[in-house]
Amino acid sequence: MSDLTVLNPRIAGDAPPAPLAPQLRALRDARIAFVDNSKVNADLFLSRLKPLLEARHGARLGVTLRKLAPKDELSPDELQALRGHDAVIQCFGDCGTSTSMSVADGVALERLGVPTVTVCSSAFSGAARSQAAGRGMGDLPIVEIPHPMHTATETVVTQRAEGVIENVVAALTRRAPGARGASADRLPEQMQLPDAPDALQEFFFAQGWTDGLPVVPPTREAVRAMLVTIDRVPSETVGPIPPRMRLATIEKIAINAVMAGCRAETFPVVLAAVEAALDENCRLYGIQTATNNTTPLVIVNGPAAKQVGFNARGNVFGQGNRANATVGRALQLVLRNIGGDLPGETDMSTQGQTGKFTFCIAENEDESPWAPFHVEQGYRREDSTVTVIGASAGHNVFTYGCETGAEIMDHFVGAMTAMGHNNVIFPTGPLLVLSPEHAHTLARDGYDKARIRKELFERARIPLSRFGARTVRGLKHRRSRWFAQAGDPAHIGVADDASHIHIVVAGGAGIHSQFVPTSFSYRPVTKPVRFKS
Repeated sequence: MSDLTVLNPRIAGDAPPAPLAPQLRALRDARIAFVDNSKVNADLFLSRLKPLLEARHGARLGVTLRKLAPKDELSPDELQALRGHDAVIQCFGDCGTSTSMSVADGVALERLGVPTVTVCSSAFSGAARSQAAGRGMGDLPIVEIPHPMHTATETVVTQRAEGVIENVVAALTRRAPGARGASADRLPEQMQLPDAPDALQEFFFAQGWTDGLPVVPPTREAVRAMLVTIDRVPSETVGPIPPRMRLATIEKIAINAVMAGCRAETFPVVLAAVEAALDENCRLYGIQTATNNTTPLVIVNGPAAKQVGFNARGNVFGQGNRANATVGRALQLVLRNIGGDLPGETDMSTQGQTGKFTFCIAENEDESPWAPFHVEQGYRREDSTVTVIGASAGHNVFTYGCETGAEIMDHFVGAMTAMGHNNVIFPTGPLLVLSPEHAHTLARDGYDKARIRKELFERARIPLSRFGARTVRGLKHRRSRWFAQAGDPAHIGVADDASHIHIVVAGGAGIHSQFVPTSFSYRPVTKPVRFKS
């Protein structure tokens, strides 16, 4: 039996180790600041912890910063305000994003010389330590409390604050370096393996290189075919790629594209998708680590969609098209094999969704009555682009019996005013993926994209009276911009501004469209696809 040379899709190691800030000798007279990440019950937890630090340990209480949302990192100005304190206590990580952002903030503060304690619930403390190691600080002080906290009673929350007070003090005054973590991958950059399909696949599964499905062996020849489609140096770095913050090379991205089953000519699209996902406005780190089911959605526009065979028509979100399936999968394998995005370790999604295998569509520009999405983003129609946004699985909008654009709009308003979808909480702005039939009916009856956005912004509002009191308090904080701008104190809308509602035409025949809730991303990120000149 002959051997096959395969290339390693992973990056060895994490960020260079960084030391913790010096420990405090004692808390007496130390000025302690607090970060309330706006999780439900975080304020209650801190309200009990603070007097205990004063009464038992003589600490002086400094500022308390309350984040607008747990998905937000501390701003440079907030970090500077905290830097003037002797220590900072963060509260608390009891979901994926609140944990990951607290870890990022803790590492940033420790690098500034400020000792920290990051409080996390037991379900997420392991993820916190993994993510801290990825940022070069595997010994970041994590204090664990029982899970859950969001649904805990007031009595339980205060008891848990009382129960961890000594652990919090110890994390600031008795710091001991912890485990730094092993190298991410000790395998060589290339390996000789028996050229037997079953054995190869078992090897790939054993290494954790796959998403649960078989992959294509990444041979030198197949990777080289990817690289010749672009004018980029294979050793050029891209990243860092969260959640472990590893720098990728163009070659490593190509290896993962081969494994995903991509044809070589799709590699420029894969590379553009990776770069769009890494844009600060996409907020990939929050998407990856959330308990939410959000994942990056890739939308292809321009000549590249036809040039390399993307499906923009029937079953656009479904199976059967190689370009759609493999380009979306390649992005996910890059995040897994290079970024270290692993279910149950860094990806803490409660239930996930099939988009975490692949989530890639093309716009049906030929059958749209309006300008394509990328043209609205400032590109020319003849430009090829990739757009990435954090998105949940779509909600099918079936307009049975509808004859007019107004009736179709009624159905969209109904779908978007259900409780519990992401655009109630996240102000990203929903994505509408309109079928050509719906788009043409709307256009026939005088609707352009601006009118659709305006009507949905004005009508897709949920009465606050439908929510519980604690939810209303949270919405008034997390969606404060809505309440400041919309002039409607009795409702919550699906976007803070009409311009934040995004519209794409895709799909085939039928009276079905999709409302796709979005989250984490500040906006859709569109990048050009650059083929070899």
